[in-house]
Amino acid sequence: MRFRGMDVSLGALFVAVVFALLPGRALSQGLEKRDFVFLDITDTHQTAEGSTKALRDLVSQAIAMSPRPAFVIDTGDITESGRPEEYAAFKAAIAPLADAGIRFYAVPGNHDVRWCPLGKEGFEQQFGKLYQSFDYEGVHFILLDTTVLLEHWGHFDQSELDWLARDLKHVRPETPIFVFMHHWIGRDAPDVRMVDNEYDLLHLLNGHNVVAIFTGHGHQNLEWKTNGIETLMVGALYNGGPFCRVHVRSDLVTLERGSSEKPGTFVTIASLPINPPRPSQLRAGWDDPDVPYLARRRIAALLDPRSPEDDPSKESAEYRIDSGPYRPMEKDSRDIWHVVFPTAPIPVGVHSSDVRLTTSNKVTYSDELIFEVERDDAREPSREWAINLGDAIQSSPLLYGDTLFVSSLDHKVYALNAKTGKIRWSFATKGAVLSSPVISDGILYIGSTDHYFYALDAHTGKLLWHFDSGDPIFSTAGITSGVVCFGGNKKIFGLNARTGKLLWTTPANGFFQSRVAADDTTFYMGDWANTFYAIDAKTGTPRWEDHVGRLFYFSPAISAPALGDGKVYVCSDDGVLHAFDTSSGKEVWEVHAPNGDDVFGYSSPTVLGVTIFVAGLGPKGNVYALSTANGQPIWVSAIGQTIYDSSPSLAPDGHSLAIMGVRGHVAVLDASDGKPLWSYELGPGNIFSTPAYDGRTVYTTTMADDVQAIAAPNVMK
Repeated sequence: MRFRGMDVSLGALFVAVVFALLPGRALSQGLEKRDFVFLDITDTHQTAEGSTKALRDLVSQAIAMSPRPAFVIDTGDITESGRPEEYAAFKAAIAPLADAGIRFYAVPGNHDVRWCPLGKEGFEQQFGKLYQSFDYEGVHFILLDTTVLLEHWGHFDQSELDWLARDLKHVRPETPIFVFMHHWIGRDAPDVRMVDNEYDLLHLLNGHNVVAIFTGHGHQNLEWKTNGIETLMVGALYNGGPFCRVHVRSDLVTLERGSSEKPGTFVTIASLPINPPRPSQLRAGWDDPDVPYLARRRIAALLDPRSPEDDPSKESAEYRIDSGPYRPMEKDSRDIWHVVFPTAPIPVGVHSSDVRLTTSNKVTYSDELIFEVERDDAREPSREWAINLGDAIQSSPLLYGDTLFVSSLDHKVYALNAKTGKIRWSFATKGAVLSSPVISDGILYIGSTDHYFYALDAHTGKLLWHFDSGDPIFSTAGITSGVVCFGGNKKIFGLNARTGKLLWTTPANGFFQSRVAADDTTFYMGDWANTFYAIDAKTGTPRWEDHVGRLFYFSPAISAPALGDGKVYVCSDDGVLHAFDTSSGKEVWEVHAPNGDDVFGYSSPTVLGVTIFVAGLGPKGNVYALSTANGQPIWVSAIGQTIYDSSPSLAPDGHSLAIMGVRGHVAVLDASDGKPLWSYELGPGNIFSTPAYDGRTVYTTTMADDVQAIAAPNVMK
């Protein structure tokens, strides 16, 4: 979506000014008679063995309340890890609600899907829908899914946004709306924004009477405004945190904070009109063409409509580029805020400008503008092509010859022309595809969350065979000795690579999400139960296994293993890089990241000769070269942006490597000393993938739905 509608012209803003001078939209004058209560809870983190006292106390309070709540809405992290036994304990605790005529609704949190071997399917089995809406006494309730499979970050998938657009078409502008989601929005800077595409949601909500937004995830009691909308978070219920009681009347909504420690005692958080005058709305755009080679860019912004109580003479406006400092804007005689900034100091690529306008009543409205910087300079990298697919992309692309293979959350696998980005073929599965494609002997192998593992003709996309694993597949396969292997839910599968015939299955302790490594005889992989396996390729028999990581959360499951110098290397999520002897399974050495603010565990190691390349998870975006002999550092280089899941991708000649930051920074480094060679900015949209890199062009995939080919500067080609 990054390349759709990147420019809003000043002409549109002039139309907005004219519209603002027209009489206000008439709201419904006949207020509906309503008087009901509902409860908002969050972060129950139910375990199978843990106490449900806080939850049961909440249920008892709800039943004893007068008036009794019509329903309870849980904004996610219902369970600790999405296991069926955790849901069973939770449902047993809330069962009295149904007996008392109190309905229960929930949205998923990251804990409900991140460590669940069924992914989002596990939540759907328990509660039916990931997102939904319903009406109650003339009020519209919207429950949204912000979760990202296997991650703690938030994101709105395109299919969900399309559903919401259709849903809102049937809602009158004056109808009161309450919105519920797990991850917060409207509170952080872009470099730490929890939901990377939160403005996609806010744009859909514009023009509607959204009374309040309820969030979780942060385990704190907080209130703030998101473009004028009351937004709040309550503390985690699992450790006795409070809940929110909402009393909806015909003209007023009262938000109160309750506590399990003092039943029946409530503190008023806010009192909100249920049908206020038309709220202010920020309209921002560009007062220039959307031309990459522009030396200066002009931002224009205004409030339309402006709330009658706001004094225009006491407004202020500011902007920033990417995550830089905010700088002031000026207002002209047309009542439009504007600023002109040069593009020469800005790196080439796609960038964002956050614009925020604060009213005389200290209410802040913000928007995000996307723009591109290119220069006709042989010393600068350039984008060769970009294509938007149907939804976000978490997997890593595969470059094979002149074809780039990509899988997407839109359920499809694509073959793209690596020179032009044109789609050569696509193959549709029945579920989101998170595993990355692998290829051998002209056959493309990939798993899907629809439970099937697929073998496709790499040239045509024709289905050769598929295998039902019984559960969603997140891991990426490995291939050796005519066997293709992937990890499932407490099982490891070995299939005949030509026919798909099941050769063997091996029981495992947990589920798998990363890539399987292979040498001539053995597969290597780590699961979400602290176990690292070496599996005989012919028989599926474990040659050896080891317990890795202090706790379940620190399993060797995110980082994929790598082979070299007679050892296999893997990171555990407690910040340790391990080296095992491939023959005996003996741990030869283990090391922590050298810098105190950095940890290993998310980026996967890559080996070339006697050197390991791996990234740390820290604010500087450190990339390390380590010795295979003892794990000691050879060099460290910072790319300037946190690296989350992305791993070093070596050029075929081994002279350079490419890696990506979570917020879109592409960096190419000299493999011999870590010296930065060139970089490019992809713009907003989180990145959890490793690029494909041929030494000249970096091929990228992002959560903003796009695939891009970024070429090195001409002076380096």
